[in-house]
Amino acid sequence: MPRLSVALPLLLVSALIASAQSVPSTPQAGQLDPTRTIANPQLFSSFHQPLPEQYIWTRSEPSQTQEQQDAPRWFRVHCHIDEVPAVATLYVAGPRDAEAFVNGERAGHFAADPGSRLDVHVFYVEVHALLHSGDNVIAIEADHGQALVAKLIPATLGVVAPAALISGPGWKATTQQASGWETAGFDDSGWPAAVSRGDIESNIDFFQWNGDAGMYDWPGYEGASGFLAHAYLPAVKVVNAYAGEGSFQNVDALTQASDDPQHEFSLEMQLDITGEYTPYVILDFGREVAGRVQIVSDSDAAAMVSIAYGESLDELENEPYLGDDAVLVNAHSSAVGPKSAFRYARIRFLAAPHFKARAIRLEDIYYPVHYLGSFESSDALLNRIWETGVYTSHLCMQDDIWDAPKRDRGRWMGDTDVSGRVIDAVFGDRFLVEDTLTRLIGPLPIEHPVNDIPGYSSYWFTELADFVRHTGQTDYVKKVHEQLLQLLAFMDQDFDAQNNFINHTKEWLYVDWAPGLNGDTPETRKATPLEYIRAYRDAAWLLRQIGDTQNAEHWEQRADSLAKTSQQTAWSDGSFGPRWQTNSMAVLAGVAKPDQYSSIWSNVLENVGKPTYRPDVVSPYYGSYVLDAMAEMNHRDAALAWIREYWGGMIAEGATSFWEAYDPAWPKDDPHVDLQADDTAGYRISLAHGWSSGPSYWLMEQVLGIQPTGPGFAQTTIRPDLLGLDWARGGEPTPHGLLQVDLRHTHDEHSLHLTVDLPPGVEATVLYPVAPGAGPVFVNGARHAATPAEDGSRLAIVLNQPGHYEIHAE
Repeated sequence: MPRLSVALPLLLVSALIASAQSVPSTPQAGQLDPTRTIANPQLFSSFHQPLPEQYIWTRSEPSQTQEQQDAPRWFRVHCHIDEVPAVATLYVAGPRDAEAFVNGERAGHFAADPGSRLDVHVFYVEVHALLHSGDNVIAIEADHGQALVAKLIPATLGVVAPAALISGPGWKATTQQASGWETAGFDDSGWPAAVSRGDIESNIDFFQWNGDAGMYDWPGYEGASGFLAHAYLPAVKVVNAYAGEGSFQNVDALTQASDDPQHEFSLEMQLDITGEYTPYVILDFGREVAGRVQIVSDSDAAAMVSIAYGESLDELENEPYLGDDAVLVNAHSSAVGPKSAFRYARIRFLAAPHFKARAIRLEDIYYPVHYLGSFESSDALLNRIWETGVYTSHLCMQDDIWDAPKRDRGRWMGDTDVSGRVIDAVFGDRFLVEDTLTRLIGPLPIEHPVNDIPGYSSYWFTELADFVRHTGQTDYVKKVHEQLLQLLAFMDQDFDAQNNFINHTKEWLYVDWAPGLNGDTPETRKATPLEYIRAYRDAAWLLRQIGDTQNAEHWEQRADSLAKTSQQTAWSDGSFGPRWQTNSMAVLAGVAKPDQYSSIWSNVLENVGKPTYRPDVVSPYYGSYVLDAMAEMNHRDAALAWIREYWGGMIAEGATSFWEAYDPAWPKDDPHVDLQADDTAGYRISLAHGWSSGPSYWLMEQVLGIQPTGPGFAQTTIRPDLLGLDWARGGEPTPHGLLQVDLRHTHDEHSLHLTVDLPPGVEATVLYPVAPGAGPVFVNGARHAATPAEDGSRLAIVLNQPGHYEIHAE
């Protein structure tokens, strides 16, 4: 159906229900994720059978130019109809421009709005008058597309019914136009068969990158993997209800879960109301959500509405990412808008006289998980930061682990390296992590970097290592053993014989969204090898876990050799240059030596948390690695203070999920439009980005101190550190149960009272903090053997049996 672009209405006869505050209210602690308490998720596979129509196209040629790819294609198919239906609708989607013919008669010419933000558009036309009993020919010219899907339904527009014809391999397709190609009598026997790319809901890749956002009005289309679930939730608040020259009834019903027919939302409006007088409502769902708006009609006639989304009110009112999209709502039926992420939704009633709705609500689309891991402390802000980071990561668990549920809705390895660590620590998921990693590295042979970004190849290894440490899934490492080795060899081509990084593959280099840290620059050539070295070390660890000692030793030696070169070429005047990102990665890669930490701190990283000015800006993504480096250098207290300031700053500005970009110094009048990432700024910047969730795993690793070092927690370090807190508690899932930690000061505040609940299959080395001159350590009331560690500031206690342990010192 056509996409409508309607100007924002003027504030004329507005019925203002509730004005938006500068900092919107947020859910109470523990209630941020609306799906957290759903005991029995309703999976898409339980109620939806994927549609059988297929994406088809002509055979691809590897050497095709972009102009050749965009050139027209011609399609034909024969369709036998016993009896002409009273109504028949032909649907076409895929190309941005198309022309359809039925039995040689032109049925319709379709062209997408060039200003639309949707890549795919659903076109339709009523064709029953062009059909006849017996053999019929459907012919379509498709322009500016990569695939075509079509179907003929003997029903009115928008009605889901069995199709009389669907696209598939029985169609003919060509890149060569011939005279009379559209006529019924044309001989297409010389045309090749169309190439099928599969049923339109059969491939998870069809749901990536917002590629199917415009398919929301394809009859019967859900566009979600069977392992995802959905739940219906009402709005928390009606921000605005503008009736124009019409009138609303029962607006409060929009915030209620009940579908009481005696208390339905309704609208009376004139048919010719347009522009500034168009009625609308703006709904607030109380937090960032992923899914779509569903409208359930209780009207006796069809209605045309439009739906727009905004992660912020400013985005909604100024530049909604997916635009303002028309939706036909048939009588006593339901319809949905595009899939996206948002907090606010605006529904305009374009042609809806005597409209009644049983519901206008959120269809939340989510990946079912259990909150197994946890963190709680005496600091309510840190608790909210942890919960927000976890919820952000969960929002990104969709059709694989995405960078964000609004933009880009795709797999990016750098993002997954951060959100994956949260997922490993809290949800203990295996399926989605493995599927994402498998699709990111791709099939053999390995001929390009992960995501075509050299540094992102590095993060494939670091997240896989974290995944294995948490889950013990060494069988998966064996499964991708050959890909792992080929990726390492491919990466190593980027060094010359003297170990200098030369970017042999000439790829775009990326470290962070900060000046000089993306593109082939001196700074990216300095930082990217550090990411490689860190990856080589984790790869060697992974190889050892599956018994490939020979290759493990090779890549350990390679990492050591490259580290020596980086020391010689990148270390100067007491640091690895002025950038936080580069110095942090040098620490994490083991290139920086412990005796260099104090110099790196005083020259560079001590400035973390101080007012920043470009080029010293850091994204929340690389902020996670900065936090890790600060902990490695034993500056956890400063890292915690920065978490409160930086991620807490987003919370203070109303964040219910963590943003793609942030700096406390950026303007606050309209904070969304001033966010900067992706070499741009504005409302397209995501307000729910998995790469920003790092503090959630950091608090579990550095405050609770839970750090698995062997596969599946077989060996684990527990290094608790209250960092000024009164108490903290939480745990992480292991393959054999929860590992739980509770730490608090003793009554005299001179020592720490630590409780550890250890599941089977876990050997834990507890690094218990002690003051100089402290007495012996007691475990469950008995004096326990301990070994000095960290220059005597801690005692190492080995726990190798499951059970409950109370630890304190005198």
